[in-house]
Amino acid sequence: ELELNMKLKQLEMALQEVDTFETPKIHLEQYPTTPHLAACVLFDAHNRYNDIEDRTVCDLGCGTGMLSIGAAILGAGYVCGVDIDSDALEIAAANVEGMEVDV
Repeated sequence: ELELNMKLKQLEMALQEVDTFETPKIHLEQYPTTPHLAACVLFDAHNRYNDIEDRTVCDLGCGTGMLSIGAAILGAGYVCGVDIDSDALEIAAANVEGMEVDV
């Protein structure tokens, strides 16, 4: 269990490098996902349900890419982030480039 806790903390620390919205658009229901929340959700999907590694992950309403990037870090086979907000997608693209993951 200690090893799993270390991996969760490592994922959370990595996700702290992901930039979020400076000014979320409330009419689009943009609520930033914290690195802690993203790490917990992804870690659970990965370890409890085996739903990340080598799987196709589609992040609908990806915003700045927090969950997409986390899925890629955990070894998803293919990750696609989708959003209707071009400003969010610009931030997501910069985050993906900065994190050096494939999304």
